[in-house]
This record gives sequence, C-alpha cells and structure tokens, in this order.
Amino acid sequence: MTHPTPPPPRFFMDFETTGLSPVTACVIEVALRGSARLDRLVSDAPPSSPEALRVHGLAPWLCQRDGRPSREVLAELIAALGPDPVEIVAHNATFERGFLEAWAWGEGLVLPEILWTCTLDNSRSLMLRAPINHQLGSLATSLGWDTAGLHRAAADTELTLRLAEAQEAWRAIQEALGSVPGVVYLAGPLRGDGSPAAIAHNRAAMARLAAWAQAVLPAATLVVPHLNFGFLDESGERGLILREQILVACESLLARCDALILCGNPTEGMRRERELADTLWMPTFSVPGWDVPTEEVAPMAAARAV
Repeated sequence: MTHPTPPPPRFFMDFETTGLSPVTACVIEVALRGSARLDRLVSDAPPSSPEALRVHGLAPWLCQRDGRPSREVLAELIAALGPDPVEIVAHNATFERGFLEAWAWGEGLVLPEILWTCTLDNSRSLMLRAPINHQLGSLATSLGWDTAGLHRAAADTELTLRLAEAQEAWRAIQEALGSVPGVVYLAGPLRGDGSPAAIAHNRAAMARLAAWAQAVLPAATLVVPHLNFGFLDESGERGLILREQILVACESLLARCDALILCGNPTEGMRRERELADTLWMPTFSVPGWDVPTEEVAPMAAARAV
C-alpha cells in the first residue's frame, strides 16, 4: 500500500534588514515560528540605512548588546529548519528569500530545500478588488488585530502566521460558495462586557471585517446584524432585554440567508445562530475574529468567574 507523503514542516519567518537589497544590505533581525521558534538579533551587521532604521528602530548599540554574530545566527536558523525539505511562509516572500539565499551564500552555509509560500501573493489572489492595500499592517488592521510591535521580526512573523490561517479559512469559503454565493450572514461577538465601549469596538471591527468579506465574496449580498441594528443601544442591564429581541430578529434574518459565517470564538448569540443554521441545513463556516482591547479583558474575565 502506498502511503501519502506527509507535508513538509511549516515555518513562518520574517527578517528586519539594514536596507532593501540583499546585494548591499544584511539581515539584522530574524524571527521564526511554526515548527520551531527562534528570535535573534545580529550583532555584527553594518549600520542600517536611515530609511530602514526609521522602520524597525534597531540601533547598532542594541544589536551589539543583545545580538549574536551573523554566522552563528544563520547556523541556528538552519539548524531550526532542519536538513529535510521545509515550507517557509512569509509576507512578501521574495524579499525574505533573496536575503536568506544571499546570507547563506556569504557565510558558506547550505540551506535545506525550501518551498516558499507568500501571504502577500495570497492576499492579492484572494481579494482581486481589495478595499485596502496588501501590506501586512493594513491587512492585520482590517482583520481587527493588535499590531503593536509592527516592523519588528517577532511581531511580523506572528501576524503572518495569523494571516495565513485567516487566508486559508476565507479561501475555503470562497471555493465552497463559488461565484454565486447568494445571501451571506456574518455573525460575531457584539456585547462583550456590556459596556458602550466594547459594543462600539465590536461594531467597528465587524464593519472592517465585512469589507474584507465583501472583497473575498464580491457577488455576495451580506447581512451584517452588527450594522443592521447599530441604531439600538444594547449596553448595560437594560440592554439585556433589548438583546433578546434583537437575537430573535437576527434569527429571522438568518432564516432568509444562504450561508452563515461565524467570526471568532462563539458567543451565546452566535451559538444560537449556529443551531438555527444547522436545522436549516445551511452551510456554516468559521473564520478568525478580531482582538479584544486589553482594557476589556479584566472585566470580561471577572464576569465569567461569577
């Protein structure tokens, strides 16, 4: 019996560099996630160009204090990848590939066989008429994610990992619903801790995600209850009574739809919507949601503990 070949180990990688060209610039910081984890600064890289320094802020004294020699960092990276074929996912993978190959050639070290996957290319093919540019920070912001630390290798690598997962989920929806997706209902967290700030945040995040969904499914008619009922105030104790009325109205809307997309971790309302979709044999999909602001975390945790 022939057994299918397992996929190669998958890594997510980002470099910060002293400039834009691997011919004249060097890697100054590397981060690796996925099948292995690595975070390193390079101590003996030349100073960054003024333009590069403005982006990543990695001053020479910081790299000399916290970094390691270039050859040592590259050897660690190659050891983390291992000797067998691997997949490396990067945003603008052509950039990382050029610097990695130039780095290995300069140090006389051998790279494993690498299959490159580019989340930038994937974004362009997923959304032919995207309402945003395809830069990593813009995509992350449109998905409602925290972009603190952007343009440092660790933060960019972790955002790339999340972006790849989101792209795979949305690609699966696109392929399943086809060119005529019909009426699609977007569900996601709304009330949060019940504060006006939490509700406003979740409405704004859903509005951005709806623009993403429309770009992925340009022929879809979207039903977005966060926005349909945005004129109603669900905050506070009085909002709980109104909330039940809105959920009933949401179920009435959902019954007229052709597909349901659940955005993020399910809430009570989302579970009700999922159960109704199941009774209607409606196609249901899940995609990553947006981040909750840090100031909401403590009150929400306390409420769950009661």
